[in-house]
Amino acid sequence: MAERDGAGAGGAGGAGGGPRGAAPSPPAPSGDPPSGEPPSAPAAAAARREEAEQDAKPPVPEPEPGTSADADMELLRTLLARTLGLGGDRAEPVLDELSLAGVSRFLGSPRCKNVICMVGAGISTSAGIPDFRSPGTGLYSNLQSYNLPYPEAIFEIGFFKKHPEPFFALARELYPGQFKPTVCHYFMRLLQDKGLLLRCYTQNIDTLERVAGLDPELLVEAHGTFFTSHCLRASCRQRYSLAWMRERIFSSLIPKCEKCQGLVKPDIVFFGENLPSRFFALLESDFEKVDLLLIMGTSLQVQPFASLISRVPNNTPRLLINKEKTGQSDPLMSLMGFGGMDFDSDKAYRDVAWLGDCDSGCLALAELLGWKEELEELVRREHAAIDAKAGHSDRGAPQKHRGDEDKDGGNPKKSLGDKEKDQSDPEKSLAGKAEAEKDPKKPQGNEDKTQNDPEKSQRGSEDPPHGTGGTTQN
Repeated sequence: MAERDGAGAGGAGGAGGGPRGAAPSPPAPSGDPPSGEPPSAPAAAAARREEAEQDAKPPVPEPEPGTSADADMELLRTLLARTLGLGGDRAEPVLDELSLAGVSRFLGSPRCKNVICMVGAGISTSAGIPDFRSPGTGLYSNLQSYNLPYPEAIFEIGFFKKHPEPFFALARELYPGQFKPTVCHYFMRLLQDKGLLLRCYTQNIDTLERVAGLDPELLVEAHGTFFTSHCLRASCRQRYSLAWMRERIFSSLIPKCEKCQGLVKPDIVFFGENLPSRFFALLESDFEKVDLLLIMGTSLQVQPFASLISRVPNNTPRLLINKEKTGQSDPLMSLMGFGGMDFDSDKAYRDVAWLGDCDSGCLALAELLGWKEELEELVRREHAAIDAKAGHSDRGAPQKHRGDEDKDGGNPKKSLGDKEKDQSDPEKSLAGKAEAEKDPKKPQGNEDKTQNDPEKSQRGSEDPPHGTGGTTQN
């Protein structure tokens, strides 16, 4: 202010001879006093008014230590929240308890009308389809025979276009037999039948959501699907069915387009490809009106899918059913005050983690809701229907269910899709789940020791190419 005051009063000039802090005087118009003569009375009055206005402005306070960075961060939070629909002030909690029981009471109340499920590979491992990253049993641990430069190359679009043979050989290995949807898949079917399922966003390409009876309109296959295929030539893009692709895979043929002889690829999202337009078209409206977000069998490591957890309203509860807690470690989003799941801090108010395998978690939740018998009956009925259909359509070959046998002599240890227990009998499978299940009133936040074998982890890597399904649905 002192410097500005001196300049306004016509004080001594600084370097260069001009008034310190003042702009050079404009050329005097014709008839005005020459430079250096006293200004006219009106000019002097105007100068005095300007000086008085400047003096009347309150001084700009010096920022206190630490407040500038806080203000900048708050501004960034606000801008991102407005632009991306994220963050914002913490809302009043809607759960009366941060537990599976608390979630069940909310889900069974009239307040909960729209449920979104986000699911990954972990919901299909009990069907005999391996996840990606589990040590020893994960898909990436069992690709040595394909002589790849690195495991992920088998699902990279550039590598596939030059060398499609490894992918189709893997598809042939994973495709045999009829994989059945799991208890977790049928729990989502129950949500649909009860009018509660707003949408299922799946990272899986195994088509088991379709086999379980989910309406395709309620399904977003974020990483594509094996259900359809297309010619890769941009000038053609001929579409082919699951049955067409299956026939060529089992004939050890590289699928070629019948119109142009171009390479045909299943409509799964490889690394280097864009997600389906349906994913982006629906997420904005879906996540604005969701009442409960149910996250199952996913590590929440692949974007943009993982970011969906932050798109729900601030008061929307989020339930994670998984082998381990996830979704907490996004440093950038956590730094800005939103984005991650918060299960354990003093500020936690809406996030609940049930640790264990997805089937047992769904059975525990169904029991709390009074739906357990209905869920078990649905699984038995649907599995029996699949068995009956497969008996007529599997080319007369013995049926191989849920990874219990592979095509190399029936040794289950040779199959990537193998699990230790035979689950072809749905009643035996459900009974086993019930025996392994914990007290449903105490499952939340406690690892189920009987279900946490790291060799059978359901972390649910959600890399776009998850398993290749192996259904006979046409």
